[in-house]
Amino acid sequence: MNKFVNKLIRNYLGAFMDRSRDKIALSDKIYQKDAKDSWELEERYNSLELGKKERLIINDYIACLMTREHRMADISYMAGVGDTVKFLNGIGLLKGSNNKVSKKRLKKL
Repeated sequence: MNKFVNKLIRNYLGAFMDRSRDKIALSDKIYQKDAKDSWELEERYNSLELGKKERLIINDYIACLMTREHRMADISYMAGVGDTVKFLNGIGLLKGSNNKVSKKRLKKL
């Protein structure tokens, strides 16, 4: 699954996902507030008197959190795309799909 997701993101959906996600995020009030808060906290963090070793550990930790969350966002997006394709195929709305689905089967999707 990981190789499949990586290939889809790298070759087909990466730029599309970023544009789509950015458009939604920039209009989301909660995201905007969190972004503003994070910039203010980053300024406060940078003004702390920390040793080089401590700052490096904290920076590595922050970078790890950010890359993990970005990766989860990509995986969630791909899961949503996959679920949508399965759903549309299951109810016969995709071109070339001959699936006729009952209400009972639709609930399982």
